[in-house]
Amino acid sequence: MSTESSAPNRPVKDYETPTGAAFQVDFTWSRFRNIVKERKGDSLTPVYIQHFRPLKPQLQIDDAATKTRISTGTINGVSIAAECTIHGQTIGIKPLSKWKTAYNYFSPALSSAELVAVSWITTWSLKTWDFVCVESSTQSPIAKFSVNLWALKEVGNFYFAKSAAELPKELRDEVITVGLTILYVMATRMNNPLNLLGSTFAKAGKVEDGRAGGVELQERPQDGTKHKQV
Repeated sequence: MSTESSAPNRPVKDYETPTGAAFQVDFTWSRFRNIVKERKGDSLTPVYIQHFRPLKPQLQIDDAATKTRISTGTINGVSIAAECTIHGQTIGIKPLSKWKTAYNYFSPALSSAELVAVSWITTWSLKTWDFVCVESSTQSPIAKFSVNLWALKEVGNFYFAKSAAELPKELRDEVITVGLTILYVMATRMNNPLNLLGSTFAKAGKVEDGRAGGVELQERPQDGTKHKQV
């Protein structure tokens, strides 16, 4: 398993918007939830429903068609780290910096052979806040979550590097779950004074192994080596 990870040093503005699969996130005021829709031309097809909960985990994402739970996202009241559970598998999201919007974690969906370090970095303008998801070691783009700062309904759009035909569902589930979780972690940090305390004492930096800011690992009873928990 590869355990090396580094913060991307390429300027985030250099990452162009991917031209692959696209998903629009719309907020519905009547039911107080987000609906994530796949966009193909002028057609929008609901894929996920993201609910807000008062208690942990605060975010719950369900399949729009079957209504079955896909994932959850947990936002902490003091700590600036976060956690997602996707198809029963827990992923720790670790801040790369105490004061910048930068996070990383080990992805179990990017490769079937090993855990891959993934980073989220950001840039913003007067209209949008862009969360860019890249592979940490190569800095190759995976997706961009472009958030509309002033929109009342259209929260933003996910743009993937891979086309809809090439994009594995597991990776799509992971990126959308982690992207939404980081967005609402940052929204909480900007409005919660206790997160200032959490930032001050945060153990920020790159993920180093599967137990620190990554996927939980289990030992194989035969040889004691590690493998991804499924």
